[in-house]
Amino acid sequence: MLIREMTQLRKDPKSWEVYYHHPSTNNMWKSYFPRARGEERGPKVMRVEPAPEPLDVLVHRCLDSDSVDDAIGLGLELSVNPSRWASVMEVLEQHWSKWARGQLVTFLRCLGVEQHVSLFDEIDYDPSSDGLTDEHFEELRRRARNLRWKRFLYPI
Repeated sequence: MLIREMTQLRKDPKSWEVYYHHPSTNNMWKSYFPRARGEERGPKVMRVEPAPEPLDVLVHRCLDSDSVDDAIGLGLELSVNPSRWASVMEVLEQHWSKWARGQLVTFLRCLGVEQHVSLFDEIDYDPSSDGLTDEHFEELRRRARNLRWKRFLYPI
């Protein structure tokens, strides 16, 4: 495992964030729990720190990867920021044919667009706090389903 090659730099016991250094690549890494609420940690994500920007570069890096873990990690990381989902969907709709179906479907499942109501309960998110409506998220849900079907009907 990659983490065994790394050196732990610092650890925050309150947020459960751990920072690492990988000596052979000289990359910094961050391990954390994006869905942590109180004592419940939720799934763990580990990624290069800082995360690449802009969003389309980040999505391309993860979905171009051969590792399904990259799709899972980015989906979980972005799942706690529903206000960015529309931008994510735009990137996916523009480039859906470039990615393997498994990567795309796994990413969408972890993102939580199609099960947004239960996800919002889990992360204690109120869409109206960002000025977003239920109709907005239902439209995103429809778009995600369309992407899944496109990828199924038009394989690489």
